[in-house]
Amino acid sequence: MNTIMFSVAGVIGIGLIVATWKAPRLTSILLWSLLAALGSSLAAVSMLPDTLSSRAIWLVLGFPLIWSLLQLWCFWDGRAWRVVVGLFALIAGSVAMLVMN
Repeated sequence: MNTIMFSVAGVIGIGLIVATWKAPRLTSILLWSLLAALGSSLAAVSMLPDTLSSRAIWLVLGFPLIWSLLQLWCFWDGRAWRVVVGLFALIAGSVAMLVMN
């Protein structure tokens, strides 16, 4: 791998950490809820025993609903860091389900 790629990835990672530290609710709504919705919908669809076309339909229908519910949760909950930790746990659980499947 190129050192420039690692440098750019490191700067982006540090930027995400600083952004989450400074404004946890904003980054939860804009970024972490998007990643959690994508990961959870992909993990749920990968568990379905259907054909690829019906899985794609469930993914298209389920992703916006899950993302909207996660954004609503980001606004609803009073503590911003509880939302961040919950979204990180959902992302980690979704990745674990996708790796195990």
